Amino acid sequence: MRRTFVFFLWLFLLLFVVASLYITFTAYLKERDRRIVTNISTFFVMAKEGKEKVKLPFPEDTILVYVKKAGEKLLSANAVSGVDRDKYDLVPVRIGNDKVYAYVKKVDVMDYLNFVGQNQLYTGLIVASVLLYLSIFYFTVKEFELAQGGGITEELINKLKALRLTLATFKVIPEESVDEMKKVVDSILGNKSSKK
Repeated sequence: MRRTFVFFLWLFLLLFVVASLYITFTAYLKERDRRIVTNISTFFVMAKEGKEKVKLPFPEDTILVYVKKAGEKLLSANAVSGVDRDKYDLVPVRIGNDKVYAYVKKVDVMDYLNFVGQNQLYTGLIVASVLLYLSIFYFTVKEFELAQGGGITEELINKLKALRLTLATFKVIPEESVDEMKKVVDSILGNKSSKK
């Protein structure tokens, strides 16, 4: 029964860790989507005003190129520099006869870790859940090690050695040995019953 309880406790705490990672990752994706949508809306508002190069609020997340049917191009300011295609996904979108090429930055583990590190709430959530899981895991494993070892401690081993010595000297000093043996056995039994 005890092992089943501990197993479900470990499972619950593991789910707590996974849930905290899920919550923080979902928050990271929402923030990323917000920045991308801000870039796209800024680009189209500025393009409507006639600007050929639009400076995006979050240039590291999106690169935009708007090609009109007449051959006219509207670019985001960061499109002038070279594009590392490994870091971006190309999303071509057709708007009537025009085309928009959006380079959207891929989800990156380092970006996620930076996001978590900059937001104390999410940092605390992950650190607290991981520390809670590891501490409970450590203490229950230690408890099971003691239980499998019969709960034998250094003090109990010393008392058993004293009992063995008393039994070995039983014929030499009979009366004192019997009294000493009773004291040691009572001490061991008292020690075992107090642990239960």
